[in-house]
Amino acid sequence: MSFIYLLNSLLLKINHIMDDILNLQQACSFLGVSERTIIKLLKEEHIPARKIGREWRFSKNALIEWISSGDSYTYNNREDPYAIYEDSTGNLKELMNTISTKLAKLNETNDIRTIVDGINDSITIPDNLRLSVSYKQKGDLERLSFKLCWPLRDDFKINP
Repeated sequence: MSFIYLLNSLLLKINHIMDDILNLQQACSFLGVSERTIIKLLKEEHIPARKIGREWRFSKNALIEWISSGDSYTYNNREDPYAIYEDSTGNLKELMNTISTKLAKLNETNDIRTIVDGINDSITIPDNLRLSVSYKQKGDLERLSFKLCWPLRDDFKINP
């Protein structure tokens, strides 16, 4: 085999690989959606992609697999299997006192039902968990969130 033949063969393989890798604009065109939609999906971590430097890169094959594995019925009809939300309003000092009181009670009992109304069964927090702190500006709101997260345990699953 000649050197030129090997070089051409290698270039064809590289071009094929590069054709499979898309930038943001190419991914938008490939999927037929706006850049805003792709950005939203990236923020929600619903689309396969990698950030390389400051640019997002997408694999055509991964996008095709992602689309083909989707289930619009499940997506549109998804709900949290069990969720209770509690909202309080007040000034900063009042709300910080509310948080401190709830945390002290939780630290004492390690039972979520002692701080959240509507939970009937005892739900304890495991020793190994993650604290996520986030600040977001969305629409006309600013949001500061503190979340304790851990894997769902089979013995604590609640069927609504």
